[in-house]
Amino acid sequence: MTMNKLYLFSILLFAALVATSCGDSSAENEVKNQADKLSKELEKATNSDDDPNVETVITTDEDGNQLVTKIETKEDGTQVKTTTAATAEEIREIVESGVLLDDPKLSDPPGPTEVTTPISPINEEDSYNFHEYKKLNSLLSTYVSYAGNVNYSGIKSNKSQLEDIIKEFESNFPGSDWSSAQKLTFWINAYNLYTIKLIVDNYPTTSITNITAKPWHKKFIKLNGTTYSLNQIENDIIRKQYNEPRIHFALNCASKSCPVLLNKAYTPGTVYGKMTAQTKRFLSDASKNTYGKKEVQISQIFEWYKEDFTKGGKTVFDFINKYRTEQLDKQKITYQEYSWDLNK
Repeated sequence: MTMNKLYLFSILLFAALVATSCGDSSAENEVKNQADKLSKELEKATNSDDDPNVETVITTDEDGNQLVTKIETKEDGTQVKTTTAATAEEIREIVESGVLLDDPKLSDPPGPTEVTTPISPINEEDSYNFHEYKKLNSLLSTYVSYAGNVNYSGIKSNKSQLEDIIKEFESNFPGSDWSSAQKLTFWINAYNLYTIKLIVDNYPTTSITNITAKPWHKKFIKLNGTTYSLNQIENDIIRKQYNEPRIHFALNCASKSCPVLLNKAYTPGTVYGKMTAQTKRFLSDASKNTYGKKEVQISQIFEWYKEDFTKGGKTVFDFINKYRTEQLDKQKITYQEYSWDLNK
């Protein structure tokens, strides 16, 4: 921007000299006025704190708000990025200076640059995103330990928080515009959430199996006009729609032999990575799986859902070996007795 104005300033000074030599005082005064105005702007630009080590980029967020990102390169080579809401004046100056634009709608504008006034900052209600699962995440991080122990009495004493999350799930149901990851995340979180609700509604209890003979077949989950059971969510939806054996280590049945309940909510961006982490954690848990040179004693999950782990001609060992450094080969397989004691 400064070089463009310096070039124009030089032209105006030359024009002023020509006007003087021609005796045209009116033209001379007009040219001098324009030159004086440009001179002041050049002085302001010259004295500004522009840093050659700072790169400025215009971007647009998903809501259409224009942002200015300044990337400062330190002496040691590290970079520091600072992003703020862009003002109309900032965008004009950046575009005029020929800076690289990240948004193709703003780059290389034909003719005079037209800049729209940035949208005012959005409030919290407008920024609500169900897929972030903030409310569920807050509940889990408060009442579930890293080891997966659940403070059911604490949740029951503050049951309104749980009910608020239930209402949130009832108001948001997977639609055709949801991605596969969003749908899978919803159902994993729903399974774990409603398992907690089942326990809390019947707490105190020492086991989920004490609530009813077949707690997983109990229909109490009301979503989108349909009443589901935990069994339907797991078998009729998740297992049926997704060829994903790792889900068995993300779903929690409120029992000690189950994979631990993660004390964070799953999100579409983390669901696959967290399922892998949960799988590795479960397989390395000596209370659930032990490995010997001649015999291995593994969780009954591998017996109950064997078909999920052996698709495509694979074996249970093939699945386990993907997530362990020490490989299994021809050891004899036995299964640990499953504990249905409550995970508290």
